[in-house]
Amino acid sequence: MQFCDDPSIDPKEAAILQSAFVAFARYGLRRTSMADIAEGAGMSRPALYLHYANKEDIFNQLIRMHFRRSEQAVARVLAEDGPPAERLLAAMQAVDGTAVEAMLNSPHADEILSADQPFAQPEVQEAHARIIGHVADWIARGVAAGRLSLAGLDASPEEIAATLMAAKFGIKAHAQDFAGYRAAQARLAAIWGKALGG
Repeated sequence: MQFCDDPSIDPKEAAILQSAFVAFARYGLRRTSMADIAEGAGMSRPALYLHYANKEDIFNQLIRMHFRRSEQAVARVLAEDGPPAERLLAAMQAVDGTAVEAMLNSPHADEILSADQPFAQPEVQEAHARIIGHVADWIARGVAAGRLSLAGLDASPEEIAATLMAAKFGIKAHAQDFAGYRAAQARLAAIWGKALGG
């Protein structure tokens, strides 16, 4: 699966990140070596070390890149029209991008998804907060336009958006496989879509 297809990224950097993405999905974080990544990127280990100090640095960069893309994708899908459940599901899937399917289908999914440190990076936390902000803004716009309602929810758009994203990430942490994860996402979107639809 293609992860690093951004033409604005230096080709060597893109090759490293793509190789690492494939290696982490195939071997897991612990078993992947810098030699595996260098080989997949078509370069020597010394050349790889000119770009990154270790595989943790590479994984952190993959997570940062993923969340930058996710934030942009969420803003795009929430600018489109459609029923609330459809838009919420599209937003959750936009957060996932192409990476989550590969990670959840990996035999090392538990190890990859339990890595806390990369998700605690300030840049990732800030992007996640902006994603919640996009969802909250979509809810607020829908309420102002009369398409959505907060009646009976006793919560602000920001609180609802944060709860929705927390539930989305909770589903991922407990998913048995990608198909089960997608089905759970659809249920979550349907529940919140109905609640917000009034």
